[in-house]
Amino acid sequence: MSDTTTAMTEEQKAALVRSTRRLDLRRILGGLFVVYGVITTIVGIVHWDTDAQKTGGIHINLWVGLSMLVGGLLFFLWDRLAPVPAEDIIGQAEAEADQKAAGEGRDH
Repeated sequence: MSDTTTAMTEEQKAALVRSTRRLDLRRILGGLFVVYGVITTIVGIVHWDTDAQKTGGIHINLWVGLSMLVGGLLFFLWDRLAPVPAEDIIGQAEAEADQKAAGEGRDH
């Protein structure tokens, strides 16, 4: 990139990587699964007798809640073990900046 107006500083690159990783879809989905899993598990514990009567002896809210908790934690684990590479985030941002510059008629 020879155009100095589109070059990012190291601080800007680090901030971009942090914000992109913070808003990773795996974190959002993991958080939703954990919240709903906690709620459903609590409902399964509180309504212990009525769940089994309605579902043929299976405590469905408890099992679904625990499954959702495990699923949410697996999303968090996946995000932790395989984060989006910083090179991909920065490369995508630079490519978008180049496309925007080309669309505005500026050569780099």
